[in-house]
Amino acid sequence: MRPTGNPSPSTPKNPGNGGPSGGGKNRSGYEMQAGSIDRFAGTMSGTAQGVSQLKEHTPRFDGMDLAPLAGVPIVGLMFVSRFNRISDTWKDSAGILQNVLKADSDKVTKAAQNYRAAERPN
Repeated sequence: MRPTGNPSPSTPKNPGNGGPSGGGKNRSGYEMQAGSIDRFAGTMSGTAQGVSQLKEHTPRFDGMDLAPLAGVPIVGLMFVSRFNRISDTWKDSAGILQNVLKADSDKVTKAAQNYRAAERPN
């Protein structure tokens, strides 16, 4: 990503323009990019939590859940086995997706911190 303003620390030409000493909300340079990056990292983290909840609530037929199917022919039990395999695959995939989203959101947050560090004068 390229900064929207000058990569050197920004100093406002007009203090009322919303720059660092102007008090407004109009920012430029790396700080503007870092804010967008932070929001994206927050979205990734929230998505990881949502995937985790879906993973924990993945349906599966076990033990007593099969009692109503006692009169069902063997074809029905094959369906249950297939359903459980699909459910297990989803649960495993959701776990991988959750881990990737969480790890990548941490990396994106670190990138935003690096942009802020580049903006600060030494």
